[in-house]
Amino acid sequence: MEFTDTHAHLDAFASPEDLRGALLRAKDAGVTKIIACSARRPDWDLYPKIAGENPASVLWQIGLHPTELESFPLSVLDEMDAYLKLPNPPVSVGEIGLDFYRMEGSPEEIERAKSRQREFFEAQIHFAKAKGLPICVHARCAVKESIDAIDRSGFDWSKAVFHCFGGGAKEVMQINERGGRASFTGIITFKNAGEMRGAMLAQGLSKIMFETDCPYLSPAPFRGEKNEPSRVPLIAAKAAELFGVSLGEIARISRKNSDEFFEPQKSFA
Repeated sequence: MEFTDTHAHLDAFASPEDLRGALLRAKDAGVTKIIACSARRPDWDLYPKIAGENPASVLWQIGLHPTELESFPLSVLDEMDAYLKLPNPPVSVGEIGLDFYRMEGSPEEIERAKSRQREFFEAQIHFAKAKGLPICVHARCAVKESIDAIDRSGFDWSKAVFHCFGGGAKEVMQINERGGRASFTGIITFKNAGEMRGAMLAQGLSKIMFETDCPYLSPAPFRGEKNEPSRVPLIAAKAAELFGVSLGEIARISRKNSDEFFEPQKSFA
């Protein structure tokens, strides 16, 4: 059986030796495809290199995370177009979105920061729309606002995934009803994550995808340790238990879903 890690921050494996080890452990665990997700501007140059060196197993996404905007002008996004001309172009725009968790400053400063996040999020949605690419959405304490922004954009919801979904069944159904989906991490293995497990079950198997979001959110029994792609099967095993299906079946379904979402131009069995 084969698995896909649909969201991995491979920049966390700083040295070539660390990365080689992580990719080998992933392969040994049956994780034969990894989608590296950009958060910062340097990722745009790192991930094409990693994907070029590992063409059979690594794909990548381009984007700016809402907490990594720094002092960039909005025009920095104009640079993304050139990356679509690479031999191994990005398969998605991500991770992009809104993060309103623990914002600091005066009410005016917070509102300015939120406005800047919205501006970058909406611009990246429109870039993805123009290029026919899917989007990977980060929505922390901002699910409703993120949904509203996508609604306003006219973006094709079938090409939107809310990664590391942290909401409940009601929120995931709002996304699903529009045609979008959520992907799930090792959090579903945590004892106190009942609401998230409920959201995953509410979405069902037809849209299920798994991710590590490594180096974060390592599943039980490795909670608190540095996460890596090889642990996707642990997440999938918990999901299989909750859905009442075999691990092989959930591997097949999740792999098919991720292939069709990120690589629709290919034909998959």
